[in-house]
Amino acid sequence: MEGRMAGGDQSLNALVRSDGEDSAEWQDWLVDETMDQESDLIKDNEHDVRHKILASAMETLNDREQRILTARRLQDKPLTLEQLSAEFDISRERVRQIEQRAFDKLRAAMHAVAQQEGILDDDGYDGSSKGATIDAGPVVNTPTIDG
Repeated sequence: MEGRMAGGDQSLNALVRSDGEDSAEWQDWLVDETMDQESDLIKDNEHDVRHKILASAMETLNDREQRILTARRLQDKPLTLEQLSAEFDISRERVRQIEQRAFDKLRAAMHAVAQQEGILDDDGYDGSSKGATIDAGPVVNTPTIDG
């Protein structure tokens, strides 16, 4: 480490090799692997919009539906049907039915909120959750910094 610190600074414009036309500088080998600011801002904005839609749609569910849906689909370590059936003193099958009904209601509410906000185009959505995941759908009109 001492040897590195005692050495002089090197320019990134210094030539690594000079083969006539194929000369390369040190800076040519540097690549920025991170996302650019614009992509990062768009990603953050889209996440915020989706979170707001989800939070707004969750308000349409009753407390039990919210608890079951959150415990089963929105946690890193989801609870089992058995655990929730013990918590609510109902059968595992009933927990599964409530979860499915709540999921269908949530998807429909999210779709409605997204359409009200002008974020989602009308695509003939029928409200079914066949093979669905919790998602706000495609964000069509994502607001930008300019408005």
